[in-house]
Amino acid sequence: MGRTLPTVTQVLEMEKDSWAHFRRALRKEDQIAFDALWRWARRHSAPLSMASRAVPLEGIVMAMLLEIAKRLPPDETAADNNHRLDI
Repeated sequence: MGRTLPTVTQVLEMEKDSWAHFRRALRKEDQIAFDALWRWARRHSAPLSMASRAVPLEGIVMAMLLEIAKRLPPDETAADNNHRLDI
């Protein structure tokens, strides 16, 4: 018997494909950044599959935001608590 639900990887690709017209309208440098966001989201496929969100884009955007937060420079106020980001 086959799968009844698509895998996270398939959902990511379907969602990414649905944004193709948007991507095409972006400038080249923005297309590169856009593509990076999707690569970053794919790095979090396991947590995305565990989240089982009714709207898959919610989890995808959260994975993208997580990667962006990891790339932010450390903030001096975060020295008190290593797990806190004051943005």
